[in-house]
Amino acid sequence: MTIYDLYGFSSADIDKAKSILETALGIRFVAHSGSYHGDRYFIFGDDEGEHFVLKQNVDPFDDEPAEMDYPEHPILLYVNDTSRSVDLQKIIAKKAEGFVLLRHEEL
Repeated sequence: MTIYDLYGFSSADIDKAKSILETALGIRFVAHSGSYHGDRYFIFGDDEGEHFVLKQNVDPFDDEPAEMDYPEHPILLYVNDTSRSVDLQKIIAKKAEGFVLLRHEEL
C-alpha cells in the first residue's frame, strides 16, 4: 500500500518550516526551483520511493493556492509514497510545531 500525506504549516516562512522539519525528522532538504512547484522549493528523497516536497501553497501559473481546500496554510509538506505514515505523523505532531495533517490518502 502506498500512502500520500499532506501537511500544512501555519507560517509563510518556508525557511523556518524547513528548519523545523530537518530537526524533527533528522533529514536534509535540497533546494530546487522550477515552473511546476515554483521558484523555490525543497525536496528530500527521490521519485523512485519515499520523498518529501516542501513548497509554498501557490500555483506558479495563476498565483492561486496550489491546494484550494487549504488556503489558510501558506506552506505545504507533501509526504509521497511512504510506508511509514503513522510514524511520521507521530513525529511531526510531537516535534514539528506549526504543522498539521491536512490529508491522508492510501492508494
